[in-house]
Amino acid sequence: MLAAFEALKAAYTVARHEDGPDIDVYFEGAAQACSRLAAARRERVQQLEQGRARRAAATR
Repeated sequence: MLAAFEALKAAYTVARHEDGPDIDVYFEGAAQACSRLAAARRERVQQLEQGRARRAAATR
């Protein structure tokens, strides 16, 4: 969802350019959005794994 929103923001930015849309700029924005989403997902998975490890250690 976030990646789609970021891609739309990138498309809006490209459309505002006077020379017309540059597809490379659009795709760069979309790629950056996807990269940020993937990084956020990796961070969240890591947090969940650490929480599970702490809970498992606490029950021992």
